[in-house]
Amino acid sequence: MTETLTYVQKEQRKRTLISYIIAISIYSLLFIAGIVYDILSPESIDFTNSVLIVNIQGPVANDAGQGAPLKKESVVVEKPAPIPPPAPKPQTEATSPKPAPALPPTPSVEATPSPVAPAIQQPIEPWVPGERGPGSRVSSSETSVLAPGEGQVPWGTGKEVRISKSEAGNSVETTLGGSSETVGQSLYVPIYLNMPLPATVPVSLFNAIPDEKIPPTTIVSTADARKRAFLNYYSISGNECRLTNFVPLEVREKLWEMLEDAGYNVAKADYKAGKTLNPVVIGFSVTKDKQLRGVELLQSSGDSDIDQSVLYGFKRASFWNKSGETIQGRFIYRF
Repeated sequence: MTETLTYVQKEQRKRTLISYIIAISIYSLLFIAGIVYDILSPESIDFTNSVLIVNIQGPVANDAGQGAPLKKESVVVEKPAPIPPPAPKPQTEATSPKPAPALPPTPSVEATPSPVAPAIQQPIEPWVPGERGPGSRVSSSETSVLAPGEGQVPWGTGKEVRISKSEAGNSVETTLGGSSETVGQSLYVPIYLNMPLPATVPVSLFNAIPDEKIPPTTIVSTADARKRAFLNYYSISGNECRLTNFVPLEVREKLWEMLEDAGYNVAKADYKAGKTLNPVVIGFSVTKDKQLRGVELLQSSGDSDIDQSVLYGFKRASFWNKSGETIQGRFIYRF
């Protein structure tokens, strides 16, 4: 026997049912919105350094790909002339008991030119950039790069990424052959931290070397420990410290940090004081799996030690590449 519900109970059930329907609808909408957001939202990229990226429209190039391949001449294939039939063997009396029947005269055939096949147009294959071969050079042009086996080749479809920075009185420019949505730099290590150390520094500067701290107050290395490490390469002589031992590239960063923390003016460092240094130009490639390849010194500063310092510091950087192909790049360090 069905229980008879009162009006209040009926209203209560109705409200409960409506509440369930509203709750299910809200959860469904949130679930659908989450899926749509996940599909449409771009992937965020965390850059560890502050980089100014400017996408500058470059020269207009053809649509064949990342470069202008050499034009290939049309190939004309000629059909070989037909082979003439062999001459008939002369008949002799011994072998011919009966005279041969007279043959009707053969009409003369005029020589006709052999038909010429139409020119075959070779398909234009886009140039895919790869690692730079030894000895390749780049000119002063800002719109092209010298590619192995292809000559002077423009940047892709006219797009490029330029990343400009300044540090310790020097400037840095990195150019990548692609759009800002497909390629960029994810890590940059200051180049000046790898430069040659000063030959002499005042003892007062040595005494001013402070503790190495992680802000705000965490001490990583005490001042005394840093000074002992400094004296592994410098010796105190009177009122100055003289560089007496060669400083490997991997150690220079710590010594430069000590000097900078003590108040040394890095912008007027000894390695460039009174010198006219050329900009260091480096060519390189970033593969589709984000590997740095083909790093090559294209222009020297005029000082081999400084060249090696810039190369070492540049190789500590890392790049990202979503283009699906190898991207060419150029790095310029100006003093």
